[in-house]
This record gives sequence, structure tokens and C-alpha cells, in this order.
Amino acid sequence: MKPEKFIGIMLITLLLSCEMEEQVDQKIGEVTFETNQQIMNSSFDIDVYIDGKKVGSLGNSENINPPDSFANKFEKQLLAGVHNYEVKVYSYNGEPGKSIKGRFIIKENKKSEVFVDFKEYNNWQ
Repeated sequence: MKPEKFIGIMLITLLLSCEMEEQVDQKIGEVTFETNQQIMNSSFDIDVYIDGKKVGSLGNSENINPPDSFANKFEKQLLAGVHNYEVKVYSYNGEPGKSIKGRFIIKENKKSEVFVDFKEYNNWQ
């Protein structure tokens, strides 16, 4: 076999194997962040970070109906595995407040829940 044909066959094989690796289905699940921030007597914003990246925000606690319902809910699809989160609370004027950190596990086609309990707000960092 000529070297040119051999190299050509090897390149085609390499390209096909790379293309097949990209088609592997990734295992995905979902996480839900939920709060009871309506129990606080002031308005504020909440930013949610997963693995160090901001993935969303939860609104302020004003005008929640009914008043005993959960203020906000945030859902995000992620790859299966262990993830770190940080929830940062900012006061109405945008100044940093407190934060809470933790971990959760995503399993394929399952939903994980993280409940941010504002009854424990004074124990946060």
C-alpha cells in the first residue's frame, strides 16, 4: 500500500472516531432552587451560582400572593454529577449581604431540590 493511501485511510478513521465521540448522549438532570424569602421584612435580590458561574436570579419578596406561599423558584438543567452552589443575597440598594454555600447531586433524568430557608438567615455567612 502506498504511504499516501495509508495516511488518507488513517485520517478518515480519525475523523470518524472523533465524530462518533461527539454523539454520545450526555446524562442530564435538573435542579430546583426554592426560597421562603417572603418571611423577611425587606426587599432584596438573590443570585444563584452553580460551580462558580451565575446561572440566574430570584426576584424580591414584595407583592407575593398568597403571603404564605414560596416566593420564588428557579430551575436549571445540568450534567449528572456533584455540583457546588452559592446563593448570594443583595439588599434593596444592591449592596452585598449574606450568602449560603452547599452541594447537590444531579442524577440522570431526576430532579434535585435546594431549599433556601430564610428562617436560618442569621446563621449564614
